[in-house]
Amino acid sequence: MIVELRDVEVAYAHRKVIAGLSKEFKEGVYVIMGHNGAGKTTLLKTIAGIIKPSKGIVLVDGVDIAKASRREAAKLVGYVWQNPYYGFVEARVIDELSLILRLTGLRGDWSIVELLVGPELYYRNPFNLSGGEAKRVSIASVLIADQPVWLLDEPFDYLDGEGVRAVMKLINYGRQRNKVIIIATVNTGFIKALRPSLVIIMRRGSIVYEALYHELSEAVLSDNNVPPRDLLCG
Repeated sequence: MIVELRDVEVAYAHRKVIAGLSKEFKEGVYVIMGHNGAGKTTLLKTIAGIIKPSKGIVLVDGVDIAKASRREAAKLVGYVWQNPYYGFVEARVIDELSLILRLTGLRGDWSIVELLVGPELYYRNPFNLSGGEAKRVSIASVLIADQPVWLLDEPFDYLDGEGVRAVMKLINYGRQRNKVIIIATVNTGFIKALRPSLVIIMRRGSIVYEALYHELSEAVLSDNNVPPRDLLCG
């Protein structure tokens, strides 16, 4: 499984948010860092096919994701919103969890749900959940489809310690099953525990630096408005 971006550009009102970006993502965990407005979320949404590039192409397993139907795209790529409430449409958690399976016709992987959501939440209204509960349900309701590509936008927002550990287990589960996992975050506090294949720093819609975690330097982080290395804790 390869996600390939070829000279991808995204512009809003003549302002380039993604500027001629070319990159390949293979199986593994990738962390994309950068200050707010660097283009991280836009990049994930473009890979998911939610945003169409104004130039260039995004290929997921050879499929032009911008031309794929929503059903086809949902089978290939799971995009998890930063705000967990954005994706909810059902009145019960159990219906929210099974919605993507009904839409795609997939059997799904309910072990992903078991890692994140207890059955005590199944018959509650997702809009009435706490932030942490909603975050877990949001992640599970997308990734239950067991797509080969997982896109997680600030996956640790809203979560308490138990929730963070659950999401870490999920990411490791995906790693063991050879997923392409791309995580966008401004929070560097979990990078060491994530053990990413690659850390990427974005600025103004471009990749300005990429390296293995242990190759990062305080100077590089500081120059790109990323918290210093001593904040990167496991």
